[in-house]
Amino acid sequence: MDDDVNEDRSSDADQRAAEWVARLDGRPLDDAEREAFRRWLEAHPDHRPAFDEAHRAWRSLDLLRADPGPLRSVPRPTARKRVSRAGIAGIVSVLVLGLLGLRYQIGDPWIAFAADWRTEPGQVRQVELDDGSVVDLGPDSALALHFSASERRVTLLAGEAFFQAAPRVGTERRPFLVDAANGTTTALGTQFLVEERGGGARITAVEHRIEVALHTPDQATQSAVLSPGDTVQYHLHGGLGRVDTVDVEQVTAWRKGFLVFDSVPLEEVVRQLNRYRRGRIIVANPQLAQRRVSGVFATRDLNDVIRTITAELGANASSLPPLVTLLY
Repeated sequence: MDDDVNEDRSSDADQRAAEWVARLDGRPLDDAEREAFRRWLEAHPDHRPAFDEAHRAWRSLDLLRADPGPLRSVPRPTARKRVSRAGIAGIVSVLVLGLLGLRYQIGDPWIAFAADWRTEPGQVRQVELDDGSVVDLGPDSALALHFSASERRVTLLAGEAFFQAAPRVGTERRPFLVDAANGTTTALGTQFLVEERGGGARITAVEHRIEVALHTPDQATQSAVLSPGDTVQYHLHGGLGRVDTVDVEQVTAWRKGFLVFDSVPLEEVVRQLNRYRRGRIIVANPQLAQRRVSGVFATRDLNDVIRTITAELGANASSLPPLVTLLY
């Protein structure tokens, strides 16, 4: 019972701290508001640390100017009167926190609408398709199915998935294809991994061969055939990359409940960790983002990973629970 009370008190402190930070970013406080703020800070020992954490994380939201995500598609209103700078800051702050809060609660609403199968952050799910193919859907991932009389087509909307495609034998003659970020992977064998990477994807052959094709804006097609252990990345604007080899056990370790990093840039580690938590981790320093991380972490308990990594790299972390954790 005491633990529940403490957790509720901490949550209330975090919420009030975020409200005060947003309020202080608007117009100056009047005398009554300053007094109310002072009384709140002194009312409990948790309030000052909560405010300090919220203030540091709030400033980190400036990073969203470089990567606004869903805010990019928000239309600009036609204003009939001049809006003050403080008013604009308040509106943007509400939008940012609202969008982050929506994603915290339900994930990307557009993906939730389009997906036939999806997983929550930290959840791994195995799905058997109508043709007998089996898909291991990684955390925070989503699939849409487009089976027809002529083909078995799947779209990876987000995250990653390990496919065990039912072979084309007997009465099943339809090809098995997976679309991801303007590319298509065709199963020439049975097992392969597809990982969506924001405008691109990484494809890895596990058993038998697969064909990867990228459809470029000029209507051209770049393609490669992968054998087991081969991997290739592509991006709409960067084209089809070179074919490399990988440790298949390492890149599919998430299926067994582990994340394995072998001298991997921190930005890549953070990208994977963000699939296991509802809040977002942001690396504020470009140099820090390129620092290398090695380790094996059990996905069932990632609470101490940020602390371990920051200690190893000599970095710092600040949080605006439960939305943002800033590494710097």
